[in-house]
Amino acid sequence: MLAGNIASGLINFFAIVYIARVLGAAAFGLVQFAQAFLLYLVIVVDSGLSTYGTREIAQDHSRAQAISVNIFSLRLLLALAVFCLSVMILSLVPLAPAVRLLFTITFLLVFYRALNADWVFQGLERMEYVAVSKLLFSALSFVFILLFVRQPADLVKVPLIQFIFGLTVALVILFVMFRRLFSFDLRRVHVASWPKAFMLAVPLGVSTVFLQIYDNLDTIMLGIIDTAAVVGIYNAAYRMFYIFAGIFSLWLATVLPVVCKRMHEDIAGAKVFLEKFMRLTLLLTVPITVLVFFSAPLIIKIFFGSEYGRSIIALRCLIWALIPLAVSNTYNCLVLIPAGSFNLFLVSVGAGALTNAALNLILIPKYSFVGAAVATIIAQGVAGIFAFYFSQRTFRLGFVAYLIKPGTISLFSSLAFFAAYSSFAGQHQVAQLLAGNIAFFAVAGILAAYLEHDFIVAFIREIVRK
Repeated sequence: MLAGNIASGLINFFAIVYIARVLGAAAFGLVQFAQAFLLYLVIVVDSGLSTYGTREIAQDHSRAQAISVNIFSLRLLLALAVFCLSVMILSLVPLAPAVRLLFTITFLLVFYRALNADWVFQGLERMEYVAVSKLLFSALSFVFILLFVRQPADLVKVPLIQFIFGLTVALVILFVMFRRLFSFDLRRVHVASWPKAFMLAVPLGVSTVFLQIYDNLDTIMLGIIDTAAVVGIYNAAYRMFYIFAGIFSLWLATVLPVVCKRMHEDIAGAKVFLEKFMRLTLLLTVPITVLVFFSAPLIIKIFFGSEYGRSIIALRCLIWALIPLAVSNTYNCLVLIPAGSFNLFLVSVGAGALTNAALNLILIPKYSFVGAAVATIIAQGVAGIFAFYFSQRTFRLGFVAYLIKPGTISLFSSLAFFAAYSSFAGQHQVAQLLAGNIAFFAVAGILAAYLEHDFIVAFIREIVRK
């Protein structure tokens, strides 16, 4: 799963870089603006059903056929209703024809998401299927975007290509799943069970809406208050931030079914497992956050070009949200959800989302995309505080002690970065930043091996043994 997701993540990243360059900041901003609205439609289509389904399948694999058939049927029905309603609303909103077409085609992606089977494979712990699905979708979309998206006027082709290949890959993966893992049996569809499943999943669905507020309410508000170019500038930085957040999401997705099973069978063992997870996560997250802060000029210049120079400031602000995000999502997704505390999960992410919305309203009109980035950091922190408090009802899982060694590693690695950077004074900034990065990596690697050698070796042996 790690290999497949790294590959698909890199392909998606280069696709975004290519789209941003050929479309320009304004057209790229429009594409991202439409995608921001799509994400809310996808949440309605899912309504927490995928997370609920993953948890139920992880606890009892024998129920995978019945659970998957019913959830897919329900999500398809929701997708049809959501798409029809959104098209009706679009027809009433005063938009340019090209923009209305862009939104309509973008909204077709709800059908791809309704048929996406990643959650089933996560529950079954068959992560190779998830990796293959993502890799196929990313690769096919990227190739055809390279072939057919060449200028700003081609912006509508981006969601069209994504829809065509997303739906194709989803159907192929479904065919393989029903042929190799379990059969497709319409007799397993029990419409009478849908309301109960839907109501159980609703807190997770509403929570997903709140989580999405973290991700793109700032994009929507920037699109309304500011210009499309500013949206493009901010999203260039956000896409870089999303790479690191996406790696952590992959880490969470892999661990979720394991924690669900362990918490169902042995809660003490689950606590030990999560302590290791938190320790390793912070050991990686803190130094990476510091390094990206220093390297933002190099990252933006290499991948997005001089037109996105202002994205450097946005990235330097946004990247600090990675640490509270890692902590809060660990408590939320790996303690509250496996424990069945869906309502507490809802309150936790809701508190962060309301904080995010309020701060966006206050900060964006005055500070534009910098205000949006600051709102994201503070909101993640608020969600983390609530999640930490609620998770103590299940078991006590700390994190402060696990910040000491990553903080020490980051401090000395930063000193090495500045020493290397200064030694190349008078050279091109790219050479200075490259030297600083190499020094940072070298010192961080040495210190991590020295301070956490036994833990890292034990962890690797455990993974290899399994």
